[in-house]
Amino acid sequence: MNKVNLLLFRGSPRSNIENVEMWNEKLPCDKLIVRFVSEYKAYTRARQEFLDHPEYTHFVIATDDIVVLPKHIEKLQKDLEAHDFPVLSGYMNVNQNDTQDMNICWKIGMKLRTLRRYEWIKARDIPNEEFISVEFAGFGLTAIRRDIVQAYPIFAADKVFHGEPPHRGASLDFVFCWHCKENEIGVIVDTGIKMKHLRTSGTHRVGKKGPKIELWRVGEEPVHLDRSGLD
Repeated sequence: MNKVNLLLFRGSPRSNIENVEMWNEKLPCDKLIVRFVSEYKAYTRARQEFLDHPEYTHFVIATDDIVVLPKHIEKLQKDLEAHDFPVLSGYMNVNQNDTQDMNICWKIGMKLRTLRRYEWIKARDIPNEEFISVEFAGFGLTAIRRDIVQAYPIFAADKVFHGEPPHRGASLDFVFCWHCKENEIGVIVDTGIKMKHLRTSGTHRVGKKGPKIELWRVGEEPVHLDRSGLD
């Protein structure tokens, strides 16, 4: 059995989606929540916090609009104890009220944004198998093994494909999945970890509220960490 110690990271520009926030303290793993900052800054800081704490084996990413339940964390933990997947993810609906398009693709889209298409896997077409291999999984409770995080120099936005700085653009999940494809790192999805995506809920408050970074250890009150680099 593999030793597994998860650190769940949530970059939260909103922090006001009740059906998400109500579960955070109940999740059976440590959580790092970076609030009210841009996606790039949040991911950069969270990655460094993970690397600075070698007790964690996997960096788990869930965006701030996914309803993650204790059973999802428990299944992820069980999977990783049994299988040494480099990248293992759950999945969710793409649009808030759509029950068919899931945020996973057999094949990843083109790097050029103007030509990019996401061929979403339909819920009805997901195989009756516990694990499937995909080229794209959009940070829906995505567990990345420590050695993979260490070898990935920075979570970058998609304009890096055109020579621009890593903070320009969006789609950090897309860029990461291209890294996996080019380096022959398998991306596996557990078909039993299906979550609700509240994509259009809440209100972004970046620039309206001061940045916060919170570490929630299981069974303890959250601790506010130094917010340097987030302002």
